[in-house]
Amino acid sequence: MSAMETGSDRASHPQLSKSIPGEQARARRIGAFLNACRLNINRFLILAGFAAVWWAAVEFKWLDRFFFSSPVDIARFLREQFVNEILPNSLETLLAMLIAFALSGVAGVAAGLVLFELPRVKRTIDPILTALNSMPRIALAPIFILWFGIGLASKVALAFSLGFFIVLISTYGGIRNVDPTLIRLSRSLGCTSRQQFTKIMLPWAIPSVFAGLKLALIYCFLGVVTSEMLASKAGLGQLIMYYSGILRMDAVLGILFVMAIFAVLLTFIADWIEAALLGGWAETNTQKGL
Repeated sequence: MSAMETGSDRASHPQLSKSIPGEQARARRIGAFLNACRLNINRFLILAGFAAVWWAAVEFKWLDRFFFSSPVDIARFLREQFVNEILPNSLETLLAMLIAFALSGVAGVAAGLVLFELPRVKRTIDPILTALNSMPRIALAPIFILWFGIGLASKVALAFSLGFFIVLISTYGGIRNVDPTLIRLSRSLGCTSRQQFTKIMLPWAIPSVFAGLKLALIYCFLGVVTSEMLASKAGLGQLIMYYSGILRMDAVLGILFVMAIFAVLLTFIADWIEAALLGGWAETNTQKGL
């Protein structure tokens, strides 16, 4: 009787029935926010504990300050040189990285799609692509510097040589690994080749493409810094080489810390963009075993 009364109450109060899903969604958002706060607090405690042990080891002379510096010295350097050196050189590095990443993403995705649609071309140039990708980039960096100079172009070229092949391989692999059951089902339903490509293959490959893009983002950053360490007018890599030459470990470690922060932020931004564009599509498909 009570269950029937409850059902009749909900039917007579449609606003009450509509508010229940809203309250559940609000509770989920609050729970996700609290979980994120706990996760970030744990991360902060780990880093703070590591810094405290490091500081104690230097203060009690278990580690030589000249070779290992100290968290206090690193923080002092970052505070004093942030505006004059860290910020402008960071902008130089990020500009080159973003240009190389954009070129790598566009060219890599386009090349992957073309190679999939033209298998004869793929078989023809596959050994050439393998040979180019196998070349050590540290050996190519001096060549790019000779060709393009010590400015922006050489940094972009080296970073592009890293990111392009990552995006190319991830795009081609994502399209090639489409579930054959979906292809057979689409053919039985009368789909054309163009419809199969746009409605099945391309959406299926999107998670793999994003995985390649996120990896290419980090490698483009590393490529730019590597080029700057060899020869550059400005950039974080150039700063590292300068302070390494005058044996300023606090400066070197401080710049490395800034680079690590940039890498983490770039990864978070890429994850956020992927989640905003894909939502739970990729995760849902994985859980269903599609």
